[in-house]
Amino acid sequence: MADIPDLTGKWACDPAPMIIRGERTTLTYTFTISDLKDGLFTTEMYWSLPPSGGAQGNQEGVSSFSGKVTVFGAIGWDNRSIEMVAFKDLHRHVGTIVDADTIRFIHSEIGDNAWVSRSVCRRAR
Repeated sequence: MADIPDLTGKWACDPAPMIIRGERTTLTYTFTISDLKDGLFTTEMYWSLPPSGGAQGNQEGVSSFSGKVTVFGAIGWDNRSIEMVAFKDLHRHVGTIVDADTIRFIHSEIGDNAWVSRSVCRRAR
């Protein structure tokens, strides 16, 4: 069986097209993996939406355009798939580890604040 890939480090994601509550905007986010063990990890994800983009996040007021969420993650048994879920939130990120420094994600959230997006994240070296 292959070794679990070492994904520790800071990841920055390319600006990603997003539809939230029927409005189109652009999602930008970063996260840092520092505690990867047995294919599992936790991280803080920092996200932002452009205030001029026509859509707001799920929070009220000014914080609706940027924020931080705690995320739990798992690397799949195939060592190429990855999933991250937000703690105290309904969104999830399902992805593919393309190479040591690139992950592609599909994002979604269900309910009244439903949204979808897809992005490419790259590890800073």
